[in-house]
Amino acid sequence: MKTSNFLIFLAIYGFIAGGMMLFNANGSLQNYGVQPIDQYHLVILQYLGITNIGLALITFLSRNSSEPIVAHNILIVTAFTCISSFLKACYDIFLLNVPSNTFFWIDMSFRLLVGFACIYFAFRTNEK
Repeated sequence: MKTSNFLIFLAIYGFIAGGMMLFNANGSLQNYGVQPIDQYHLVILQYLGITNIGLALITFLSRNSSEPIVAHNILIVTAFTCISSFLKACYDIFLLNVPSNTFFWIDMSFRLLVGFACIYFAFRTNEK
């Protein structure tokens, strides 16, 4: 797979995740098992959705950049975000005893996989 194709995948993933957070915050919070859902949770999740959409837009617009460092930096930042969110989730669940559910673990596992894929593609762009 070409790096530009993987960046398109990352952008689509970011648009979908961000869109769900922005336009279906209530449903997203229910999927993660947040109870009770209040106005503050909804607002915070919507702000995070806007941030995800913004990062996806940067990724999409930069996917065919002639400078390989642009793709490399996007991949490193995405890897950091995905892997650190997985580690934070493990900290919350195992040390702070925050309840989790199956959807949460599927989402976190997918993020970890995306993070490792980003590292792979970042090293690949470094070699070129």
